Amino acid sequence: MKPMNIWIVEDDAGYRRNLRASLELEDQVDVGRVFPACSEFFEALASEASPDVVLMDLGLPGMSGVEAIRKLSRIAPKVAVMVLTVFKEKEKVAAALKAGASGYLLKESDGPEIVQGLREVFADDLSPAVA
Repeated sequence: MKPMNIWIVEDDAGYRRNLRASLELEDQVDVGRVFPACSEFFEALASEASPDVVLMDLGLPGMSGVEAIRKLSRIAPKVAVMVLTVFKEKEKVAAALKAGASGYLLKESDGPEIVQGLREVFADDLSPAVA
């Protein structure tokens, strides 16, 4: 089975770097690209093969994660989105899921929890963090 191609949209450089390093330790995960903001993400999406799953922060500069999920759902509906954020509020979870996210994890999740969430989203299941 080929590894999941994951793109990360995260504005915190240190967290983004650590997340990428952690995910790249997994056999079934290939972190194809990382982006500090949605503008760069959508530019790459327009010119490159789409990822299988996008790990999307919600608190991003310029375009919010929820806005980006909504846009991505319109232009690339087959790309799954796993939200990875610090926001625990039910309204934020509901807004992200309504916009088209397939799962929602908190940044306090450890590497194995994130990988499990990615696998479930990739398999088109709802993440247990949301259920």
